[in-house]
Amino acid sequence: MKRNLSLVVPTGLLVAALGVSTLTVQAVGALADSRGRSVSADGADAPAWLTVQAAGIEKEPVAPEGLTAQGTVDPDQGETIWYDGSGRVVPGQRGTAVIAAHMIYYEEPDVFYDLGEVTEGDVVTIGYRNGTTRDFVITDTQQISKKGLQTAPQVWGDQDEVARIALITCDDSLGERSDGHRKANFVAIAEAVDG
Repeated sequence: MKRNLSLVVPTGLLVAALGVSTLTVQAVGALADSRGRSVSADGADAPAWLTVQAAGIEKEPVAPEGLTAQGTVDPDQGETIWYDGSGRVVPGQRGTAVIAAHMIYYEEPDVFYDLGEVTEGDVVTIGYRNGTTRDFVITDTQQISKKGLQTAPQVWGDQDEVARIALITCDDSLGERSDGHRKANFVAIAEAVDG
């Protein structure tokens, strides 16, 4: 039997850790980034695509998405999302944006299949609908357990000093749990070149 459980990130503990009684998708309005540029969840300033050349990802469409009905962050097959709940910012805003995609979906390679190949210093580019782009540099990569990911401060902690992206997918190196989920996630943190 094939399994479709590569990147499901349970958020039950995340809710408790953040002190949020209910987790709802928030409308993220336009905010200024660290250089005063407008970045918003929709309209001309919204993120449109993602490039990570070191992982073979070229202008991959990216869209906002909240939690599934099961309370998880779980993109569809072939989909790259930026998570717009839990106080996360739009990619490019000051704070930490979360971008997720599957590594494997029904045993087939998916969008973030080669994300584990990135290393510190590699560049992530976000393209916006208005034609502008912004570069981020990978500052850290790590394998995090599923449980550890739910409260990882580098992903969910509050910081507003710099525009940061946490790229998340599953990590295949430790194999699967009995429920079909991978035992760990791969996380790459990237910070805006210009702050």
